Amino acid sequence: MQRRVLTVVLIATVVTGAACSSSSKSSSSSGATTTTAAGGLDAAVAAVAQAEQGTNRPVDATPRPAVKGKHIVVISSGQASISSQVPSDAAVAAAKAAGWQVDLYDAKLNPAAYPTLVRQAVAAGADGIVLDAIDCQTAQQPLAEAKAKGIVVVPIYAFDCNDAHAGNGPVGYYSSQINFGAKANADIDAFAESFGVDQANYIIADSKNTAKIIDIQDPEFTVLYYTLTGFDNTIKASGGSQVVSTLNITSSDILAPAKLVSKIQAEVLRHPEATWIKSPYTYATLLGIVPALAATPNIHLKVMGSEGFQPELDLVRAGKVAAVNIISSEWVGWAAVDTMNSLFRKETPVDSGIGWTLTDATHNLPASGPFNPPIDFKAAYKKAWGVG
Repeated sequence: MQRRVLTVVLIATVVTGAACSSSSKSSSSSGATTTTAAGGLDAAVAAVAQAEQGTNRPVDATPRPAVKGKHIVVISSGQASISSQVPSDAAVAAAKAAGWQVDLYDAKLNPAAYPTLVRQAVAAGADGIVLDAIDCQTAQQPLAEAKAKGIVVVPIYAFDCNDAHAGNGPVGYYSSQINFGAKANADIDAFAESFGVDQANYIIADSKNTAKIIDIQDPEFTVLYYTLTGFDNTIKASGGSQVVSTLNITSSDILAPAKLVSKIQAEVLRHPEATWIKSPYTYATLLGIVPALAATPNIHLKVMGSEGFQPELDLVRAGKVAAVNIISSEWVGWAAVDTMNSLFRKETPVDSGIGWTLTDATHNLPASGPFNPPIDFKAAYKKAWGVG
């Protein structure tokens, strides 16, 4: 995501081995300056109460009729992962609702495929490209070529090449980001950090500020760098809870679940003092963290889940995950198409209204199925596009 033309993220979600390094502005984004455990606990309890209210808002109702005759390509970082599959499929559905021709390309959790797929979209004559969880620097030259041809590029849960942790280059190649509101527009990095801040505050409050935490991190995605930075700095500022270890995993681990379980289990056994473990995204929770803990019966760690897709919510209902911070990735996919339509219209993208909702067994958890945000975003977009 860009730091200057900003309108994104993901939620997601989002980069290097610096997963546990700090951001220059993280202390301000966490809002935590407390140095005593009691003060840190009080601040966290208040923050959790606020986060449980959720931050979703109505979609901006400004009419913006869908431009006719467009062909777009959605490139998913990997349809095998629910974290990419849901927003990618949603973007496809939204494009069809807008009346556009749309193709879906699957990178199959292989970052080496990103440049090829971008060039394939350019060769196919796409008017626009949606990149799902694909940071600019992983396909920089093909994106420069797309920009030179006037192709509109909109990312989901990804950062542009001029972001400090996504290339740190002199220019960016995305056309714009999704508009996540005024705070994101002012500082997208701090906004992404605030997702992790909410997760950290939950752990501080639940543990009475005594948590010992293992971070599981995927350094391939910039958004995860920022969410973990917000998380770690909030834990550090709490005056009580601590991160005792950070374990890096990658997409290749996700493709080999037995290896992933073994890797996480070994880290858990190395840290018998740990009381919590934090997931970077839903697929890691499902395929790695929960199975690893189940295979280690004498170890009892609470799990901070991630985006809160239905399988993670099922684990909350079963008592295997303590909490999640739900962002509607389906909404994000629709917002990406809305952003692209505004750019086709030569207009500034409007506020998507997307936020997130801190959820546990007693707050915001539906009895079954997925979490549905309190906004009918699909109807709102169709009305704004003049198609519904």
